[in-house]
Amino acid sequence: MKAVKNGVYETNKMRVEIGKEVVSKIFKPTRNSSLRYNREKKSLQRLSGLAHFPRLIDFNDKTKLIKMSSLPGTRPEKLSEQQIDLLRIMITDMLAMGVARHALPIRDLLAEDEQKLEMVDFERVTIKHFQYSIIWLIAKKVSYYHLYRLIHQYQPQLLSESERKFLSKVDKIRTVLQVIKPLKHPLRLLAK
Repeated sequence: MKAVKNGVYETNKMRVEIGKEVVSKIFKPTRNSSLRYNREKKSLQRLSGLAHFPRLIDFNDKTKLIKMSSLPGTRPEKLSEQQIDLLRIMITDMLAMGVARHALPIRDLLAEDEQKLEMVDFERVTIKHFQYSIIWLIAKKVSYYHLYRLIHQYQPQLLSESERKFLSKVDKIRTVLQVIKPLKHPLRLLAK
């Protein structure tokens, strides 16, 4: 995101106004803005009331505007052991509410100090519709992968042996997929 001025951030996909109490996020008309808007809205509906997540205040489906509570803090430079413990709780709570993240960059975390942590930005998620949906089960694994990646980056000693193995296994799969990814577009052209 590019800072414009006075708590307003704007990209070609959205405009975010960060006030003292309320954050307003408008999804600009783009190819998948409705999908991103609906994911964020549904996530906030499910997560509202839980600690460490914004509370949904209001939304407008016509204008694709979401108003949510403003959370304290700024992007942390690193994650302390206490913050890793909080992050584990946050991921557990998020998944229990049927929200799985596709990614978990540190820029989506806010911290006031080393004992506090908050999470924002829920437009790239999978929402659980059925308990044993293959898509949901994979999405949960993806959320855990990103959690373990952050732990490995900032507090690697906190990973269990099984978490290390899981992280290593998924890293190998991702490496193979990155090699295959450039072939996706030419294959689509051949299929037409």
